Amino acid sequence: MNHKHFLRMATAACALIAVLGANPAHAELNKVHFEVITGNHTDPFTKDYQQPFFNEQLAKASGGRITAKATPYTQLGLGGYEIMNLLKLGTNDISWSVPGYLAGDSPLVEGLELPGITSDVNVIFKVQDAYRPIVDRELRKKYNAKLLLWSQQPALQGYCKFSKADADGFSLATMKGKKTRVHSTSFADFVDALGGTPVTMPFPDVVPALDRGVLDCALTAPTAAYGFKFGQVSNTVVEIRSGYSSQFFAMNLDSWNKLNPETQKFLTDQFAKLEADMRDYAHKINDIAAKCLANGPCPLGEPARMGYVKLTAADEAELKKRVEAVVLPRWGKRAGKAAAEEWNAAVGGLLGMKIKLD
Repeated sequence: MNHKHFLRMATAACALIAVLGANPAHAELNKVHFEVITGNHTDPFTKDYQQPFFNEQLAKASGGRITAKATPYTQLGLGGYEIMNLLKLGTNDISWSVPGYLAGDSPLVEGLELPGITSDVNVIFKVQDAYRPIVDRELRKKYNAKLLLWSQQPALQGYCKFSKADADGFSLATMKGKKTRVHSTSFADFVDALGGTPVTMPFPDVVPALDRGVLDCALTAPTAAYGFKFGQVSNTVVEIRSGYSSQFFAMNLDSWNKLNPETQKFLTDQFAKLEADMRDYAHKINDIAAKCLANGPCPLGEPARMGYVKLTAADEAELKKRVEAVVLPRWGKRAGKAAAEEWNAAVGGLLGMKIKLD
């Protein structure tokens, strides 16, 4: 073998070793592609965290072994309530959803986001962690799915088309009879407690309903309200801390079980990092969204210039009583005694609340 030929062979061998040895852990990962449904396309959590994570970051972190195509449910023409059933059928591999969308099939999952239970985002993080094994068990049982991670929106508020008299003289009594959009049975109970008329409606239908007067108000997160331009069809943000709508991602169990242990561990670590990043962002986005809905400055775009109203301390105390008298026992009755007892044991102590059933 001449010297030049030896050098060429040695160089090629070194190059091959460099490729294979650059990150040996990648070689242990399954080569797989996931179809993913994410949250609504205008939401900062979707745009800035979920979409980049699935469409770019997974491939980069896995050395190209794991890729995904993520599409927001609002761009697929979905209302939201059907998402987990599509995941169960294997239409896609990973889906975003909210507990309230599952209330019909699993009231136990809805127990995570009962309205009015807290106005502290750090507390809702603790509630999510405590409720994690319960939700995972329910998803496995009802939807053949595995819970991957939590995502947390800012506290839900009301967005209303008020007359000047309603806005100027706002109180708890102002909400009486107001047709108010909700996304779940528990939030319908909350609107009942307010004295309003609940209207269950998919999120994409809310703007035209407010515009036509089918709705007077809607309950949703401030990021969603700003992103879908609620300021063009309503004029007032009602600072009623109606609680949090937790969001989650789940994976079809058939898709999950096809993966080897190394890939499952890799994905578990990646999802944990995404959850932590979105929790950090949840602390920041509440103030950003509030400024964007009012007069700015708004880093998300043009401010919506909506007015703000809030309850007096006396009205807040009255509403708390109504929540404890209406929302909690109604959910407990729907979910059943065993579910209520599990809720009390898992999160009741964290919240200083207890569901009492006859």
